Amino acid sequence: MNLPLLFARRYLLASRKAAGRRTNAINLITWISIVVVAVVTGAMVVVLSTLNGINQLVDSIYSPFDQDLTITPARGKTLWRDSLDVEALRTAAGAERASWVIEENVLLQCNGQQAVATLKAVEPQYLAMSGMERHLFSGEPVLEGVQGPTALLGLGLKMDLGVPLDDGILTPLRISAPVRGRKLSTYQRRAFEQADVAVSGTFSINMEFDTRYVLLPLELGAHLLHYEREASAVELQLPEGADANRAAAILRSALGDRCTVRTRHQKNALMYSTNASEKWFTFVVLSFIGLIGAFNIIASLTMMMIDKQGDMRTLMALGADERLVRRVFLIEGLLIVGVGAVAGLALGLGLCWAQQRFGLLTLSGSVVDSYPVQVLPGDLLLVIGAVAVIGLLTTWLPLRALSRRFLQSA
Repeated sequence: MNLPLLFARRYLLASRKAAGRRTNAINLITWISIVVVAVVTGAMVVVLSTLNGINQLVDSIYSPFDQDLTITPARGKTLWRDSLDVEALRTAAGAERASWVIEENVLLQCNGQQAVATLKAVEPQYLAMSGMERHLFSGEPVLEGVQGPTALLGLGLKMDLGVPLDDGILTPLRISAPVRGRKLSTYQRRAFEQADVAVSGTFSINMEFDTRYVLLPLELGAHLLHYEREASAVELQLPEGADANRAAAILRSALGDRCTVRTRHQKNALMYSTNASEKWFTFVVLSFIGLIGAFNIIASLTMMMIDKQGDMRTLMALGADERLVRRVFLIEGLLIVGVGAVAGLALGLGLCWAQQRFGLLTLSGSVVDSYPVQVLPGDLLLVIGAVAVIGLLTTWLPLRALSRRFLQSA
């Protein structure tokens, strides 16, 4: 039988029973300690899960145009398409799909309106890689129509230019692209290559992409920019759950120093590192608040040791040493923390489930209707570890001083 645990449990349960009959300071402070630990634990779970949800939302917003892996030239702006065996690289990385990509700024004109946009010329499989069907606002997710090559336009650009769908004759979209090596001062109008295309569909992902991107077939993009067999990059889509860093390392080993291989996180390193720093800063602040709040445990243990001096004298008279008696109150403090932590985890997980199920907190005018929430097992372990450390700090360290004072007098 674990005697210290037995006494600690009886003290905790006895104080709860006493609360129903009379008000006493020990019971009140014990309950305050439990509630503080529960609230801080629940807040950690909810806040970390909300930040995870926001990070996941940001990742899903950027993923259509930032694939899992991107291969770019180590020097210069373009790669010769004959210089890489894309199929072999796709197989080596374990990727599902791959596409050559040309990306360059162009001028769009229609109905007397004009806008600067980013042309992204891609192969047909890129539409599946970017999940274009899910993001399509109107029209069809295709880059080829009955009249020839077509364009997919961001919704913001379509509204600004007033481009009609699938009309390449009466009101086409005119795309003007600068030709490499031709200076505007020398060649004037011949410094640009132009093409008129019909718009087969419009997509809506977020405000940045909707007002920036126009998708074209790869060969038309190469013709506009006077690229022969060149492209800006190769983009690869990995299976869900695949290790992007491991796949990138395989490609770096295969390609050597002639190409640069980056994951989506590495392409947007500042954004992801900022989100991670925000999460850790929030966790540290909540832990500090929990540490301050848990000092109620010290008051609870102090008053309990005063109240139970008669029990301690009896135990020591029966042969118990000071170490055993100290363990009773150590376990008592850990039980208070444990009960609060369990209640807090239940509270936090319950709130996260309710937010996921019912969308209690809404986001008006956003890409989602309510705050996104994602509970990660690693975060739960982190919260449990932090609460356990807080419990040990606020129980073991003060107890050493309290035991010297009260146990010796007992």
